[in-house]
Amino acid sequence: MKSTIGISFDGFATLSESLVIAREAEAAGAASLWMAEHLGYRDSLGSCMAFALNTSRVKIVPTAISPYLRNPVPLAMAMATLAEAAPGRVGIAIGVGNPLFLAEAGVAMAKPLTANREYLQALRGLWTGDPVSMPDAMLHQLAGARMMFRPPEPIPIYLAPMKEQNLRLAGRLADGVVLSAGLSADYVRESLALVSAGAGEGSRDPADVRRAAYVFFMASDSDPRGAFEKSRRKLAFVMRNRYLDEAIAHSGIPVDQQAIIEAIGRRDIDQATRLVPDEAVEAFTVSGTRAQCARQLERFFAAGIEEAVLLLVGEASERADSLDVIREYASA
Repeated sequence: MKSTIGISFDGFATLSESLVIAREAEAAGAASLWMAEHLGYRDSLGSCMAFALNTSRVKIVPTAISPYLRNPVPLAMAMATLAEAAPGRVGIAIGVGNPLFLAEAGVAMAKPLTANREYLQALRGLWTGDPVSMPDAMLHQLAGARMMFRPPEPIPIYLAPMKEQNLRLAGRLADGVVLSAGLSADYVRESLALVSAGAGEGSRDPADVRRAAYVFFMASDSDPRGAFEKSRRKLAFVMRNRYLDEAIAHSGIPVDQQAIIEAIGRRDIDQATRLVPDEAVEAFTVSGTRAQCARQLERFFAAGIEEAVLLLVGEASERADSLDVIREYASA
């Protein structure tokens, strides 16, 4: 299968700035736009509707929507409405979310495997238009909830897992898997092996599960070291998620993740950035010249992903080289 490139948005930029990037990415040949749901930043569903109305070809994916934060009924309504705006171009990624930000919002994370499984079941049921009853569900006890309209085409559901049981769940039940940013290519390979094992447990062909991964990305022929440093800053932010502990340990790179989590909790991104060693940036991001980035991306495709979802690092004036790499992949 042809390798494809998507673009991820973290909600840091304004909506107008993100729309510029979305249009540039589509023109360069990107296959998809994924909008993150980071608490306190730009809203994913509203942003995705804007993307849908300002593009014509790319797939639109809000990610990763947490079962702890959104009731499945209004979410199913919002996604079906989005699918009407962009027929055949909509997907959704679900995942439990970041423990640090959930705790700040007063949300307790319990039994994430159950939460994801029930959420996936509820969404699929609601999109049929039939009544959905889940009286024994852990989070959302639906009692005959139903939608009065259906999406024009099926909406694929990706799972955004970090631990073994949820990786296996993705293989058993989800339409696709999207792996976290901040993973090495070797850890991506091991994670996808667990997804394939889960597919086997569910009597599914592993090839039927779409495989994507987020990657921090910045290409710059004029300032490759600057691209490296900007990627370090983004990596510090994602390392606030304690569920990356196994991926970091697997790399063998010494990272004081607890200190990073504490710095991000204080919103001291500068201190968190200083705690990320060079070896981590080299292993967990793609940055450097255009040629270097193209080679580094191949590590992730060789690990088994079909789509690299790039979070473009840098300001508007610094995106030209990154977009050139996307064009090369799209035209290959």
